Amino acid sequence: MNITRICCIIKSVNQEINSLFQIQLHASIYLILGILFMEKAMEQIYRKEFPYGSHSVYGEYGVNKDLVLSSYHYGSDVEDFWGNDEYEYYLIIEKDDVPKFLLESLTKGFNSEERFTLHDLKDMCDKKGIKYTTTSYV
Repeated sequence: MNITRICCIIKSVNQEINSLFQIQLHASIYLILGILFMEKAMEQIYRKEFPYGSHSVYGEYGVNKDLVLSSYHYGSDVEDFWGNDEYEYYLIIEKDDVPKFLLESLTKGFNSEERFTLHDLKDMCDKKGIKYTTTSYV
């Protein structure tokens, strides 16, 4: 097992005990001379500014070629709800299910009048049997 997978498992158990809405943090990390570096190859997919914060969604391929979608919420509204002014949520689609996820996402997108969220995509994955993991960090 690699370090990222072990960290995800430990944080997952901890978060499930603490809250149904919070799950472990997933980040691609590399140990280089004792320093941890997070991969920064994300493409911004969505961004919206609000009076008291912002919401951004990014996409990238992880170290295992999984598709990692990251949602970041910042601001005082987030702090009022979570007790911290930033909230991160990750949806990680397993490598073998990325093509199926892409087709289902396009189908949903072309047949929806509303924009959809990572939570909507997670629900779609549940319905279509697409393998994924989720993580979050406050």
